Amino acid sequence: MRNFLRSSCFGDQGRLWLVLLASAVILLFGCQAREAPLNPGIATFKQELKSCLDSIAITLLDPVARKDIAGVKAALEKVDSPAVKLCRMCPFEIVVLDPSGKILSAYPVKGDGKAKDYSSYDLVKKAISTKKIQQQGLFLPEGSKIYLVCAPLIRQDELIGLVAIAISSADAEKRWNLTEKDFLALDFNT
Repeated sequence: MRNFLRSSCFGDQGRLWLVLLASAVILLFGCQAREAPLNPGIATFKQELKSCLDSIAITLLDPVARKDIAGVKAALEKVDSPAVKLCRMCPFEIVVLDPSGKILSAYPVKGDGKAKDYSSYDLVKKAISTKKIQQQGLFLPEGSKIYLVCAPLIRQDELIGLVAIAISSADAEKRWNLTEKDFLALDFNT
């Protein structure tokens, strides 16, 4: 019986299984893809945008949860205030959406000021379904390009709304040396 256990557990087959198991462990834990380090400008952009989103979210959570449009507008008007400590990048536009993608308010107010429905935008749909920050590049009608970042506003694991920030691609490239490829490759959820 002892010889049987010794030969079946530690014999040629046992050694083969041990080698296969060790190889699997090395492959599983040793060969995971790691995010490449960001260049300083792109890392600064990511940090500033995340800080901006965090500051805005704190300011907007209560009025958005109450569907208090006047409160949302008042909160957005304060984003330039040093007290809010918004990131230095002065976004092109900030839009606050309800959980279905309909606009509650925007800052600064552009166009006719009427509520728009962004619920059909893939970016918004993806942010709603995943409850994670999503980004996309878009062209404006006159041909300029903007970068959009759409972040869910979540309270107790419930989506109460979204904040979208639009940034001119030309400004982003000038300030942070951020290309579209770099922007799309960023993961704002880490």
